[in-house]
Formats: sequence, structure tokens, C-alpha cells
Amino acid sequence: MVETLRQADNRAIEEAGYFEVPGGHLYTVLHAVEDPLARVLLVGPFASERHYSYIPWVRWARFLAARRIECLRYDYRGVGESTGAFEEMSFGDWVEDVRLLADWFKSRSGPAPLIVHGLELGAVLAAKNFDAGVGDALLLWAPPASANHALRSTLLRRISVDQAFRYGDERRPASSYIAQLESGETLEVEGYRWTARLWRDSFDLELPQGMDDEHAGSLNSERPIRSVKLGRQETPLIKGSSVGWEAISKDFSDLFEDNLEWIIDSVSVHAWGNV
Repeated sequence: MVETLRQADNRAIEEAGYFEVPGGHLYTVLHAVEDPLARVLLVGPFASERHYSYIPWVRWARFLAARRIECLRYDYRGVGESTGAFEEMSFGDWVEDVRLLADWFKSRSGPAPLIVHGLELGAVLAAKNFDAGVGDALLLWAPPASANHALRSTLLRRISVDQAFRYGDERRPASSYIAQLESGETLEVEGYRWTARLWRDSFDLELPQGMDDEHAGSLNSERPIRSVKLGRQETPLIKGSSVGWEAISKDFSDLFEDNLEWIIDSVSVHAWGNV
């Protein structure tokens, strides 16, 4: 079935635009196809991580669209091309964005199942919405246990850069950076100003119980779930990556094919379209 879809000439169209949300607009790119088998809402990684994973993330959307899976990707409020000041945003805003986009995407002409797909912190946002009833299936890549776990790994990268360019007493331990946030101060991390509220609230945004298990849901469940633990071979999709030739040239075909097969199997099992 996947092979048949690969050969289809679907002529996917990419439509960039802005989606209105309370107090701002989200930059979106719709990878539109005719008569889609399914729709996938792509909830990407957080803030500066967007920069590192951007190329393979776009390639994944195009890969799916070429196989009759319509995709919608976007930038968080206050991040990338979306409007809003990052330091004024909250996890509540970003959770709401997923719901609003999902409602719009699901309502497009031509019935098709909606799969909510998140990467890293985006996986937590996707899972929180899915747990609240949004979407027909859930696909998670490298989900952290909580938003704080995701923030800490990004913060550690910032600290490692500081350590590399400072000497002796100029170097600060990780606890000093965390204390700065916990005392109410802001902290610049890779171009984004983190607030004390962002750090504090990150502890409360947790992945719903059991969703980090690779066997969290099966194709026989009412709403299928798949959680994929990405490894170092998946850079630059995961943290610790760099932007360069690797991002352009790396072959992700095994990862893409495997997850496409799961999506198609989910569609087939639930008779969600003419497969």
C-alpha cells in the first residue's frame, strides 16, 4: 500500500499564510492535497530548536504530502514567523494553538482522519490536546517527560557554549543559571528571553501518563497512539544538532517510511477513507 502511494502523482501545493489566534497570528504552511487519506498536524520543536530541525521537518511534511497525506505545519506564537512577543507567551497559549489549528484543519472539505504529530516539546503539546479529545490518532517523536525536561536540555546546551568561551571564575555552574530564573529574572537562551514564569510553569506541563511508552497504543485501540524514541542517528531532528550540510544531505527515508506505514495502517484499520 505504501509503495502504491509513493507512485501517485498528487501535485501537493504549499500554501503559506497567517492563522488568527487570540492576540496574534500563527505563521502556517499547508501542504494541501486533493482527496487526502489523512491529515497530519505537525507540532514542531520549541523556540530555538525550530532552527536546528527545520530542514528535515519540512522534508517530512513534503514526503507525506507527496503520498496523499495532507499536512499543516506552523510556528508557535512568539516564535519564528508568527507574531507575538515570546516572553509574553505561556504554555497555555501554545496548547491552545494546537487545539485551534486542529479544529480548523479537521473542518477542511473532504472527510479524513486527523493525526496530531509532535516532536520533542511539541510532542507534549500534541499529547495534552489528544488527551483532551483532539485528533483521531497521535504520533510522538522523542517526547520528553515534561516541558521542564525539554527546557533543561536546551539550557544545558547554552551553558556548554558559555563554558567553552569563558575561563576560571567567569564560568558558572548550571545551578547558577537555574537560580537566576527561580529568583524571578529573565535569561536569554539562544535568542529567546526565558521568563521565570516560563520556567516555573514548565514543571506542570507533563506528558500524559503512559504516552512515553513505545507500546502506548495499538492499531486496535479506538484512537491509535505511537511514541518513537529518536536516537543520535536522527540528528538534526533532535537536540544536540547543528545546522549545516548534514541537515540538507542526511537520508531520513527509513524513519519516514516506517512512520508513513503506521499512519496508513491506522487509516486502514479504522476504515477512515478509501485506501
